Amino acid sequence: MADGSIDAVLMAAAQLSDEGKPRAAIAVLESALAAAPDHPVAWCRLSAAYLDIGEPRESLDAAKRAITLGEAAWAHRLASLALVELGRHDEAVISAGEAVRRDPDDWRGLVTLSEALAHDEPEQAVRAARAAVARAPDEPRTHEVLGDAAMLAHDWMLAETAYRDAAQLDPTNHDVTTKLDRVVHRRGDDPRRRRRPVRTRRSVSRFERVHRVSWYLAVRRAAAWQAVGVFVLLVASSATPLAWYGLGVVVFVGVLAWRGWTRLPDEARVPVGVLFSKVPLAVIGVAALGMSLVALLGWTAVLAIGAVVKPFLVAALVCALVAVASTWLGLRRMWT
Repeated sequence: MADGSIDAVLMAAAQLSDEGKPRAAIAVLESALAAAPDHPVAWCRLSAAYLDIGEPRESLDAAKRAITLGEAAWAHRLASLALVELGRHDEAVISAGEAVRRDPDDWRGLVTLSEALAHDEPEQAVRAARAAVARAPDEPRTHEVLGDAAMLAHDWMLAETAYRDAAQLDPTNHDVTTKLDRVVHRRGDDPRRRRRPVRTRRSVSRFERVHRVSWYLAVRRAAAWQAVGVFVLLVASSATPLAWYGLGVVVFVGVLAWRGWTRLPDEARVPVGVLFSKVPLAVIGVAALGMSLVALLGWTAVLAIGAVVKPFLVAALVCALVAVASTWLGLRRMWT
């Protein structure tokens, strides 16, 4: 199917969904996908339409197909929503976290993450919703989700404020008006002023389910680029100018590692001992990546003075591959 035809189908399906005809949209999309089965956006549209008619299992299958075809954040958000509907909240949090990682500036990913966290970790859901509000303060949906999370966290003051903001931004949303009325007229001795104490201990179970994914992905990305850079040096002829290339690889991988660290959730930054007890393969990957960088720096220094010591490069490559393999194995264990 030509690109123009599939685009027309997508527009028609979106219009049918907006008109409250999701089953008709599904029929149109399935017909189009029979002719163009490798179109990730069409699979995402199909996944969203299945959610509209309350078929989360079919929605999840379509979202997974979109993920395998390369669709990034949207497919992971849809998968998370379907998993929530199926009651698989742990997996929903992972999918939503992946959506946020792939597109950290998209408020919709943070909204999805808040909804996934709300079942077991309402305080964490509040934090995700606050981040969504910070990114999109003019979107009523972000304020509504913040109110929902605050309700579950028993933070009535925050819930009331969030619902009022949502109602002000979208006065036609009767669901928000109903929620606001429910908060305002709660029984008791001014319960809106009462806050549930926020737990100070780090949630070990939540770290196990969510934050180790962030660690594995951050280490794997840096290690993979390190392996590529060292491999290029290994097959190239040794020459003094390559020392600058080696130094550039070290700087580039170091920047990637630093960015991966800064993008980790706050709860994922724990002492090494705790981290090793939760994600030992990630710690092994970090150690192997560090040794690879040291070996590459050693090779760069030796080459700069005119000597040739290829074993340094071999050691750097082996350590980088160990880092990639350990993180790959860690992620594979999580999904099997």
